[in-house]
Amino acid sequence: MNFYNNCSLLFLSSLLIGCASHEVYYWGDYEGTLYQRYVQSDYAQTEAELRTIISDASQQHQRVAPGIYADYGFLLYKRGDKAGATQAFNTESSLYPESKILMNKLVEKIQNLGKSTPTKEEH
Repeated sequence: MNFYNNCSLLFLSSLLIGCASHEVYYWGDYEGTLYQRYVQSDYAQTEAELRTIISDASQQHQRVAPGIYADYGFLLYKRGDKAGATQAFNTESSLYPESKILMNKLVEKIQNLGKSTPTKEEH
């Protein structure tokens, strides 16, 4: 083989390696959790699966996919764990700043739920 063939082969090899699929986010079986929730109405199993996805991502030193902490927070809120939901929403907004406005509104809504609204007589 001559120099140009070797260079071509090297270039092609590096191109193929560079185009190999490298996942940016860890999704785990997120699609399965959606099925469990919306088709089987199994919220407890969905919550457990989301916890597993978050834990597995951490163990594998990968980023949890966008929306997973928000989804997990929503499930925590639905079962009455307002502190856990708030923490999950805050984690989502710290990992993905583009979600900050929505996550802050959800946290604010949770905090305001405990406050009573004034009656007509109090005005």
